[in-house]
Amino acid sequence: MKAKLQELVKDKPIEQSPHYLLSQELEFEFLKSILTFAMAFIGGIVTLKTALGIDKPINEGLTYSLAAVVLSAVFAFHAQQELISDLRKGRTASKIKRLFRHFPGFSLLGISISYAFSYFESSLH
Repeated sequence: MKAKLQELVKDKPIEQSPHYLLSQELEFEFLKSILTFAMAFIGGIVTLKTALGIDKPINEGLTYSLAAVVLSAVFAFHAQQELISDLRKGRTASKIKRLFRHFPGFSLLGISISYAFSYFESSLH
């Protein structure tokens, strides 16, 4: 049991197999897509608010949405840098580290989208 727990937390030496390197490249591209979508979403929120000419002042929903999308972009960028750092140091990240590398950016992006939808939906009625 203790060995299995250590396996989840402990970093390993890097695998030089093509499959592993391809998986790391795909993980980097996934994080890059989260970062790109988050940045586009910020621009989309601002553009949509301006284009619709919504007179409703910015409330906490839109503020939370913008804060969550900015944090999502920051977490995605940080995860990209961790992935690059792991490759440079010649190590494979632990299973838990890889899991939590994806979770914050992706979940904050979902939270941001839900707050933005609720703001715009309430503004149009």
